[in-house]
Amino acid sequence: MTEEKQTWHVEECDDDYPGQRFQHLQEELLCEFQSPFQSIKVYKHKMFGTVLALDGCVQATTYDEFLYQEMLTYLPLCSVKDPKKVLVVGGGDGGIVRELLKDDRVEEITLVEIDEKVMQVCKEHLPFMGKYLENEKVSVIVGDAKEFVKSCTNKFDVVILDVTDYAISSDEENQLLGKEFYSQLKEIMNDNGVVSYQAFSPYQNNDLLKTEIENMRAGAGLICYGSVPVPSFPNGMIGILFGRITKEKGKVYDPLDTPLYRISSEEAKKMGLRCYYDKYHVSSCTLPLEFSSWFEKMCTI
Repeated sequence: MTEEKQTWHVEECDDDYPGQRFQHLQEELLCEFQSPFQSIKVYKHKMFGTVLALDGCVQATTYDEFLYQEMLTYLPLCSVKDPKKVLVVGGGDGGIVRELLKDDRVEEITLVEIDEKVMQVCKEHLPFMGKYLENEKVSVIVGDAKEFVKSCTNKFDVVILDVTDYAISSDEENQLLGKEFYSQLKEIMNDNGVVSYQAFSPYQNNDLLKTEIENMRAGAGLICYGSVPVPSFPNGMIGILFGRITKEKGKVYDPLDTPLYRISSEEAKKMGLRCYYDKYHVSSCTLPLEFSSWFEKMCTI
């Protein structure tokens, strides 16, 4: 009796994860094609459910997407007292928008996504995220975030950068989240606003994490780092890098490792949150001793 041939989704990038590869047993392929910007693939997995992969990298799954979506959203959101206007760069799956809509303080959401195909695929195959892009509070712009930031005349209280790992590159000219981008981003953000970005996890690739920190410091005066477990991602954990915009010299700004706006566990449940609440905000920013010392050094060099 011969075994049925198995198909594995393989995530392998020696630059990001030296000498490592990560595999999911693919039960059913729902779609796979090349858009003008990246490869897009959606498949079924026994544990993780429906899986979205862009350029071969797992981006979201039914099972655990809420973990990073909530933390990438609420670490910055609860570090601002009155976040009325929010800009989302990337986030075409709709997950970040879904989380923002749970907070009544948010009045306007602008989402800039370069790849319209991602939004179409997620509305069809991952509607638990994609359908929220249709909400009346949301303005969707299909285009290049670099160009949007250069020409934007609005001011935002929070900016969430929900982009792929390839936004950070050794090629300074072609990377999205370079120092120039953060410098321009600062100009369209209100003083004391907060920007967040999904970063590498501790000890995963500190060289690239160092680059991420250096780039964000071009726009943000205070930077903090939180972490959250995400089982479907390589190494099972990701980091959240978030920074406060400081425009006034000599002004004392609020720290980031303690929320300014507190959401208790009971309030979080009523909002439909499954991960974030005020105590986890603090604990996620409590780092291992050695890594904490390294991070502090990177933020003061």
